[in-house]
Order: sequence, then structure tokens, then C-alpha cells
Amino acid sequence: MSDELPGKHWHEDNGLHIDVRGLPPPEPMVAILGQLDRADQSGPVTVHHNREPVYLYPELAQRGWIYTIVPGDTNEVRLLLTLSTRPETPSRV
Repeated sequence: MSDELPGKHWHEDNGLHIDVRGLPPPEPMVAILGQLDRADQSGPVTVHHNREPVYLYPELAQRGWIYTIVPGDTNEVRLLLTLSTRPETPSRV
């Protein structure tokens, strides 16, 4: 599935998981954005990271993805990524 991207990638009932723990920069960002940029990727995606990826957040926003930090293992920052459901045009009441 994602053999050419760094990290470990697998599917579970709750969606795709990407484990980038222990990878040197910029491999975590390459792995995450490479997966999100695939035409067939619509989420949700769970990212397993060993630190908070602050430089990733603007890239996610630019691509229309929202992140939520969720409980993870000890010494893990776990992110749940979902596509934004914001309408293209602002709604008016």
C-alpha cells in the first residue's frame, strides 16, 4: 500500500494508521503528507508520533485536514486526522 513512504502504514477498523516514531526529520512529514496527498485518501488517519509535529499543522490546514490530539501510549503523541467538512461557500442565515 505505502511501501515507498517512510514509516509503518496499516489499516484497522477505525481507518489508516501511520507510525512515524523514531524517524528522523523530515521523514515523518514526508510519510504523513505523502499519504494524505493520495487521491484515494479521505480519512480518518491516525498518526503515531514521538513528538508534537508543530510544522505539520499548517500543511494539514492548507490541505483541508483537521487534527485532534487523542490519548496514546506512553511517550507517544497520537493525532487523529480528518478531512474538514467546511462548506466551500460560507452559509448565510
